[in-house]
Amino acid sequence: MKEDNDVRRIFLLNPDQRLVREAAHAGVQVRSIRVDATDEAALRAPLAEAAEAGLFVNPARALRVLSDPAAVQRLVRDNRLSPGGTEVAPGDLRLTVETLSVHGMHQAVGITARTPYGLLHPAPLTDDTAAEVRAVVTALLDLTGYQYGPAHISVALTPRGPVITGCRAGLGDDPVPELVKVAGGFDLAAGAIEVLAGRLVDAVRPNRFAAAVLLSPPWRLETTEVGILPHVRYVSPPEALRPGHLVVHADSPELAARRVASLTALVVGDGG
Repeated sequence: MKEDNDVRRIFLLNPDQRLVREAAHAGVQVRSIRVDATDEAALRAPLAEAAEAGLFVNPARALRVLSDPAAVQRLVRDNRLSPGGTEVAPGDLRLTVETLSVHGMHQAVGITARTPYGLLHPAPLTDDTAAEVRAVVTALLDLTGYQYGPAHISVALTPRGPVITGCRAGLGDDPVPELVKVAGGFDLAAGAIEVLAGRLVDAVRPNRFAAAVLLSPPWRLETTEVGILPHVRYVSPPEALRPGHLVVHADSPELAARRVASLTALVVGDGG
């Protein structure tokens, strides 16, 4: 497979509109198809056609495995990726890991922690623990045969070590991309387009913390009013019964938690 020297092109299976928009912004042509990713036989023909056209594609098996939570857990269990078993406790720290893969090489570009108020990026881990998380995640992606594109992995940090609780192909749901961008300036969607086009990317080390909180309607302030509040870097307003969210920056996890608490009180009241 080789890339067209004049126009970059990528293949998207069941395309995420965030990637479609980013590709258009970057001047990258998109070839896409919608098909049941759990049906390996149905995947083979469109993948073969895209590969024949010179696009970078994943093996059908990899996409099928990553679309099946039970298959992911079998890989984790059968290959002993989680020391001491796959059981997790309610109090174990929950993490999500964003990766970008190109030519079968996997790079963990962000680790986010779930907190009582929402999400915190980067997760406040020691270097050794972060390395353990990255190692188990990339080992799983190797086992699936995943070659190109973003992936989103759920991990529980237990006393025995990191335990993978889920993994799928694709970008993490909002507000994860916004958190990664606010914390270090790295654009996950843009990075995904690069690896889907067969190009390596350089991740950016976060230089601050970013926190996100989901806030159910009604909001006491308009979106524009929330957006100009101190420390707010991104706002997604609520729609009907769907919560909105906001992202703030801070120099420490503790400061992030305090800012989220004060902004929550302003936007939805003390009961939010």
